[in-house]
Amino acid sequence: MFIQAGVLCKWTADSQRFLLEHFDTINDSPSHIYHSALPFCPSSSWLHKCYNADLSLEVKVVKGLPVEWGTSSHTVSFDTSPLALSYWKNTIAAGFEKRNIITIINAITGSQAAVSSGHTNQVNSLIFSSDGTSLVSGSGDNTVKLWDVQTGGVVRTFSGHSGWVQSVSISAGSTMIASGSNDYTICLWDIQTGECYYVIKQQDAVYHVCFSIMHPQYLLSKSDDKIWQ
Repeated sequence: MFIQAGVLCKWTADSQRFLLEHFDTINDSPSHIYHSALPFCPSSSWLHKCYNADLSLEVKVVKGLPVEWGTSSHTVSFDTSPLALSYWKNTIAAGFEKRNIITIINAITGSQAAVSSGHTNQVNSLIFSSDGTSLVSGSGDNTVKLWDVQTGGVVRTFSGHSGWVQSVSISAGSTMIASGSNDYTICLWDIQTGECYYVIKQQDAVYHVCFSIMHPQYLLSKSDDKIWQ
């Protein structure tokens, strides 16, 4: 059977979006692919047109069916508010309000891949290293932690802040970590030794720090005094 390239691309794109959109339903009960998944495909999708006749005896959506796939390919629900998110390739790290854990999520399926614990207060900030092998977290326990993504274990803890760590950033070469805190300071840490290079005093709590992508030697920061450096 000959399938035109355009039709094949449409079929592939629709099938991928369908699986992502309804992964949890299909994973929990494969038979629901006909009851709770296919009937809700957008009216313009290849899947809707192809299986419309086959679904005549199943659930039929008569109003409110979307025309196109939405911009979000998958929605992940949590039982508490996420405070920190970081993304690398197909992996998402999430930190939550009033929880001292980091949850690793598969970005393709939306399923939980692992849980890392080590902080004693909520995780306010997360960032992956550029190669995805390490994860840095800042917490309400006043510490910064470096994690091994593969094992989920703590590689090093950086202590020195006297207030909640609100933001963390890791340099492009993964040699330095910057952390901003409620104690009005920014700390620059040596990843290998765990020592603090510099402490930069601000006029207010520091809520965001970020190494410049274009100029790695520069660090951007933002605090309530509305000053960017």
